[in-house]
Amino acid sequence: MPLKSPLFFVETYGCSASHSDSEIMSGLLLGAGLLPTDNILNADLIIINTCFVKQTTENKILSRLREISEKFPEKKLIICGCIPEAAPERIRRAAPKASLLSTNRVSEIEKAVRKAFEGKRVEFLGRTGAEKADLPKLRKNKVTDIIQICSGCLGNCSYCGTKLAKGGLISYLPESIANEVMLAKLSGAKEFLLTGQDISCYGFDIGKSLPELLEKILEVKGNYFVRLGMMNPVHLTKIIKPLLYVCEDERVYKFFHIPVQSGSDNTLKSMNRKYISSEFEQQANLIREKFPFCAIGTDIIVGYPTETEEDFMQTIGLLERVRPDWINISRYTSRPKTAAAKLKPIDSAIVKERSERAAAVAQKIAEEQTKKWVGWSGKVLVVGKGIGKNFGHRSINISPECPDIGKFAKVEIVKAEGVKLFGKVI
Repeated sequence: MPLKSPLFFVETYGCSASHSDSEIMSGLLLGAGLLPTDNILNADLIIINTCFVKQTTENKILSRLREISEKFPEKKLIICGCIPEAAPERIRRAAPKASLLSTNRVSEIEKAVRKAFEGKRVEFLGRTGAEKADLPKLRKNKVTDIIQICSGCLGNCSYCGTKLAKGGLISYLPESIANEVMLAKLSGAKEFLLTGQDISCYGFDIGKSLPELLEKILEVKGNYFVRLGMMNPVHLTKIIKPLLYVCEDERVYKFFHIPVQSGSDNTLKSMNRKYISSEFEQQANLIREKFPFCAIGTDIIVGYPTETEEDFMQTIGLLERVRPDWINISRYTSRPKTAAAKLKPIDSAIVKERSERAAAVAQKIAEEQTKKWVGWSGKVLVVGKGIGKNFGHRSINISPECPDIGKFAKVEIVKAEGVKLFGKVI
């Protein structure tokens, strides 16, 4: 590397795991003597951390890579994340001089950077099984630590491009994860977001389970919150009772992200999701029996190639029965190299119309579910300027006397506007 301390710039796309990867790479590079900058013009090294979930996002990223390659030909460029593993040929066309580093090999970022400053282009692809938990990190938010507890999954959904990038399940050791919680807490973190493609199958490959991991984490003394990440219904069924028991601890957010994707069993079968919609409904009922005040979120894909109008209406019916607190609606987009890419797509006008109908239903349900929190009072963690989160992981606007970020406060929710909550310190 150059004698001076090079400056590096990181631009991140995608999920919380992708942001965690960026924080890990930044921490490793800082330890190696490089310095971060928020100004791409000042950077000697540019790192673009990519996402492969949707075509629109991929198109945006590839356009950005072409722009950077043309504007900054003298700068070192490394492309990381999911696209290098899932579709490396697209990166090579958009940025021929860039080095590639897959999401499974972020721990080798220093090696890739050294090669880049030696004038060598490298491709570190494939999987090594290296741990990501307990690696050095440069966190964007001093209060919140995003912890990847596993990579990959046990599913093989017909539409999923992420599987091409992440591969099968690799669970990280409970001791490493708990140690990261302890060290991050000592540095000021009060919120720990456990993330992965499907954390409900955490540990199945190493003889462990998510409830066991959570118990290990909660051995760390102190006042903090832990949030569970996405849990697919097919594996959540196997652990839900012991998981809900551990979730009784007041430090665990009563927040459950369970992506059902469709209310039609025919569509779920075509998606190769390996469960039926009633399992999701049963899980939601179990959670609400245990925790009447909680937050349940889900994801819906609208316009999957085999989806009929009847299938779509079954999805709407499921949402209206379960009434999730928030619903993420995505229009189906074909991803290359997936099984679903071979299917004939639905007319885009039909997909758009269904998406708009689903979004209207989702908005109505979310607004009604938000109102139930008005009048609640209790402990809130301040995670941002004027923003706190309560035990249901609900964001609350606190003003004008909001405590400092990282502090806990007692707050009363006094108003709901749409899906926003407003509170006052009491």
